Amino acid sequence: MKMWIVMVFTLLALVSTGYCQDQGKDELLDAAIKEFQQAIEKNPGCAEAHYNLGVVYSEKAMTEEAITAYKKTVEIEPGFVKAYNNLGVIYYEAGRLDEAIESLKKAIAASLQYVEAHYNLGIVYYGKKQYSDAVSAFNKTVELDPKFEKGYYNLGVTYSSMDAIDESLAAFKKMTAINPQYSDAYYNMGVAYTKKDQLDEAIKSLQKALELNPNDDKSHFALGVIYQAKRKAKVSGGK
Repeated sequence: MKMWIVMVFTLLALVSTGYCQDQGKDELLDAAIKEFQQAIEKNPGCAEAHYNLGVVYSEKAMTEEAITAYKKTVEIEPGFVKAYNNLGVIYYEAGRLDEAIESLKKAIAASLQYVEAHYNLGIVYYGKKQYSDAVSAFNKTVELDPKFEKGYYNLGVTYSSMDAIDESLAAFKKMTAINPQYSDAYYNMGVAYTKKDQLDEAIKSLQKALELNPNDDKSHFALGVIYQAKRKAKVSGGK
């Protein structure tokens, strides 16, 4: 019996540098823009001013303005890796994936150890369905930073998209070893075990997902499908 349970093929978000998690009130961002513009007027060659202007524009979802500011940053200072990284993120969010890849590769060329750029490059490759390239980028991410939990999670998602179930499981296990509280990783492990017909392991993983997130409807559904399949197998075996 085929069990219709699906993986969550949603990658964890890209990483931008300099963005504020709590954007605050728009008037503060507007004030920041004015001050950075004043700084640029007085010193047009200040790469940091252009960069920070780009960050604020990004927070205000002013895409083209942010792109212009980041481009000016790297024109003034070609080795400004954070600007290349953020430019890659902006391009990705705008659906301009080839330009995102180009910018992120420039960030990496300027700083081979720049973990966030490798990670973001993996996300862009995934968006282009270049899964092997995405795997390489995520593997490089966790090689550089073995505690980078998002790298392991996205590696697991990518392997799942390639039907590389054992590799997917290994990545999700490493992710949960670092962050045992992330319910979607356990859900995806449950689906992977289901694909391997290891239903008892699947149940354990899905129960753990629900322990962490009792309102997770997909884990409830997956468990229902598995219990239904186990019952039918038991009934059939008893005939």
